[in-house]
Amino acid sequence: MTILEQDRLPQGAEGRRGTPQAWHNHFLLDVGREAAETLFPGFTDLLLARGGARLDPGYDAAACFVTGWMPRARTSTSTLFASRPMLEATMRQLLLREPGVAFREGVRVVGLLSDGSGAETSVTGVSYLESGSAAGGELRADFVVDAAGRGSQGCNWMRRLGYDVDELTLDAKVSYSSRWYQLPDEPISWWKWMMVLPDSDPRAAQSHQYLCIVFPIEGNRIIAMMASWGLPMPSDAQSFERLARQTRSKEFGRVLDAAQPLSDVHHTRSTRNVWRRFDRLPSTPRGFVAVGDAVGAFNPIYGQGMSSAAVSGLILHRLAERIDPVAAEFPAEFYAEQARFLKRPWTLAITRDRGYAHARGTEAIIDGPHKTLLRRINWPAFQFFAEAVWQDSAVDIHFNRLINVRESLPGFLTNPRVLGGLGLYGAKKLLRLTRVPPTVPAELPPPETDFSTVRGLVASGRTGVLR
Repeated sequence: MTILEQDRLPQGAEGRRGTPQAWHNHFLLDVGREAAETLFPGFTDLLLARGGARLDPGYDAAACFVTGWMPRARTSTSTLFASRPMLEATMRQLLLREPGVAFREGVRVVGLLSDGSGAETSVTGVSYLESGSAAGGELRADFVVDAAGRGSQGCNWMRRLGYDVDELTLDAKVSYSSRWYQLPDEPISWWKWMMVLPDSDPRAAQSHQYLCIVFPIEGNRIIAMMASWGLPMPSDAQSFERLARQTRSKEFGRVLDAAQPLSDVHHTRSTRNVWRRFDRLPSTPRGFVAVGDAVGAFNPIYGQGMSSAAVSGLILHRLAERIDPVAAEFPAEFYAEQARFLKRPWTLAITRDRGYAHARGTEAIIDGPHKTLLRRINWPAFQFFAEAVWQDSAVDIHFNRLINVRESLPGFLTNPRVLGGLGLYGAKKLLRLTRVPPTVPAELPPPETDFSTVRGLVASGRTGVLR
């Protein structure tokens, strides 16, 4: 197997031009970590040995929702944290242990080679240019995989072969700014990572409409990030530091006061949701598939991208074990299975982004009361689900599956058992009969109290049976 890479790859965990997102937050959901572990055995242990962290989002995180800080308690899920360069370096090291794998660096693919036409088209390799020069060449191959990410030219290449791929889009004008910091040797708090959601009311002060996140990475460092839907974002250190101390929670600014800046401010606007519907093609050429972000690229603020790419890779790997990749039916089978999975993260991403007045694209909805209502209920609904898991074991199980993109949002919202649990929790909340500890106002420090025992009363009632 030959991997063509446009960049010159670093020896260690360093950022590079081809991964502009490398300076921003990355993590793997359980479903992504499991896929990566299957593809690269030993991945989790090696990443943890290099300083990565596997954390419980309910116990190790301080999460400030619409009404304030959520109570702290252990859950049955985890999230794997490390910097993007470290995640890449770890996977690359394990991949190179496989026999027959080779990288060709400084090579940019510019097109597909093919034989035949129409339904009989077969991709037989790629044409390429050497980076920084006009020299190029061709590489013949039995099977070509486009894993070029969000910037893939796969649709254009397919169009040259006579295939027109539909492209679904939604751009909510999300942008964000990140800065790296070194933490002091002494712990700054009980939590390992922090998230402060924006105020869901469009009339709230602008400084309260930013999403603020502190992510842990290797080397006792953090990445502090602020994001917005349509608001201006700082691109210099002075503006970043000033805005960080005006947001909903004082805790975000307090952390930055205690840490030492390590980088400039990195800013991005590349957040458009895109789904290239290769699965809708009436026929597909043999010997070629596109995977991961080259097909479905979601608003990265929701943290689904790397996990979705890992699952896409696993789908490809498992399908190749039972169908010859050069067989005529392989691309269509793969695209259909990949699309069934991608529909889950896609629906989660566009459901939230559709509520913003400035959202544009093929999947945008008409401005009006429905759109305004969607904007106002999105974050409160997320909090309501997160509270209901304390009260009902079925809601807990299915919400966990939803967050880990093992289950679709429509499936979650139409499951009779989930609906019953949500309705019962809503009634108890209205009557003030719930066992869920109250949230703590955002202006106060995140509470350290461990309510795992209270939450465990729900967990002890699980049957493990999903309906």
